[in-house]
Order: sequence, then structure tokens, then C-alpha cells
Amino acid sequence: MSKRVDFEQDEMMLMAIYAEKSREATIQTMQEAIEVLQDDPDVITAEQLIETIRSTIEKLLQIEDEYFYSLDLTSYLYEEDEADAY
Repeated sequence: MSKRVDFEQDEMMLMAIYAEKSREATIQTMQEAIEVLQDDPDVITAEQLIETIRSTIEKLLQIEDEYFYSLDLTSYLYEEDEADAY
């Protein structure tokens, strides 16, 4: 049984954006995103995003697949768009 890991809202949103079919594939995609972001000319924004991605990866490594599959990530994809609709 894995220990309890609490994800921040921005980490949940990043998982939703980079979500793949498995926890391992999601981690790999997020690591690839870090590589791309390291070349971003907007260094301040990129550094903040990279740090959040790294934090999310660290937490993903602490959980089991069952917990990953139980996360409702789709609600984090539409939250901002729904707020703009009002």
C-alpha cells in the first residue's frame, strides 16, 4: 500500500495535461516536457513550470498505479474554460 500523497491543484492540472495511459508513461511525458521547457526563452515562466512538473513527478513516483488510475484528472482540464464561460 502506498503512502498518502496530496497533490496541489496546479500539479493535478499538469497531470491532466500530460496524462498518458499509465503513471510511468505520464512521468516520461512530463520529463520530456522539462527538456523542451529548458530551452524556453521565457526563463522565469519556464523555471516555475519546470519546478512544478518536477514536484509532480516526485509525487507520482511515490504512489501506486491504482491510486493514479483513481484520480479524476478530466475536471482539471476544463476548470479554467468553464470559469471563462461565466
